[in-house]
Amino acid sequence: MAHTDSDVFFHLSQLESHKINLAEGALLIARDAYPDLDIGVYLRQLDQMAAELQAEVDQESDTNDQIRHLNRYLFDKQGFVGNRDDYYDPRNSYLNDVLERKVGIPITLSIVYMEVGNRIGLPLVGVGFPGHFIVKHKTLETFIDPFEGGRILSDEALSERLAQVFREPVPIDQQFLQAMTTKQILARMLRNLKQVYFRQEKYEEAIRAGEKIIWLEPQAAQDYRGL
Repeated sequence: MAHTDSDVFFHLSQLESHKINLAEGALLIARDAYPDLDIGVYLRQLDQMAAELQAEVDQESDTNDQIRHLNRYLFDKQGFVGNRDDYYDPRNSYLNDVLERKVGIPITLSIVYMEVGNRIGLPLVGVGFPGHFIVKHKTLETFIDPFEGGRILSDEALSERLAQVFREPVPIDQQFLQAMTTKQILARMLRNLKQVYFRQEKYEEAIRAGEKIIWLEPQAAQDYRGL
């Protein structure tokens, strides 16, 4: 009997987080909207982008140079940009659309950033900063905002963003800066999509997103009960 995409995502969600390919998981989420989506096409696109970037990076480059090369390649040469005009367009949350249109929201642009950067050896991880997903270089403890064209975030910039989210000055809690697991990143993507579906009154899609969140994070049952 043929497996449905839901079956595939369910089985993926049961793996240990470090065994899940982030881009593959994100593309499986997009299959809800694009049932015929060929995941391999987009994984190869990420491979090709990394190969092009690697050819531009001097082997002697230090890490900061590599980050500059990555920023230049993705945001200047490829033209990836944050979608400020239509932030709640669901296409911003589908990785295939983001790779094709080169427009996204913080979490999907961060996935592209991490996937390309990791392929050239940069140890990049995702950080679920309150209200705004960002990327961290694990060894440098450098915080990067792909939605802002790869801007390096100082402590002051992080504090300012936190104050905007909470509408008052808030101390930076170290838990705000912790790396997220692959499962946590996929669940956050799905929460974004669930909100978008609700805004569009697409309740069946919202329920499916909630179900997938539970598969990834069984302790988050309220995501499903609240639908």
